Amino acid sequence: MKLTTTTTRGRILAAITTLAAVLAVPALALAQEFQKVEGRVADEIPAVPFVGIAYGFIWIAVLGYVLVLGRNLGRIKGEVEELRRKLDAAAGGSAGAREAQHR
Repeated sequence: MKLTTTTTRGRILAAITTLAAVLAVPALALAQEFQKVEGRVADEIPAVPFVGIAYGFIWIAVLGYVLVLGRNLGRIKGEVEELRRKLDAAAGGSAGAREAQHR
């Protein structure tokens, strides 16, 4: 019985907390009223340089990624060729015949 009472109390407390949070959200929204600014805003920052810098950064990152991929692909191709040569040498040339059949 005590376990059920404790579980029920926990559920009631969770429900009350959730209800309080749900009711508090509209009150917070009402507290933040929009105030129209008259005249010119004093601190105006031009967006064009920042957009240019962002695009430049993205292109440099993409170029670096492509270069890293190309370098790794070349390394992997070399390793694959080395493994093929080792397999051909270990199989006595029969692997080369099997490869020719697959092509």
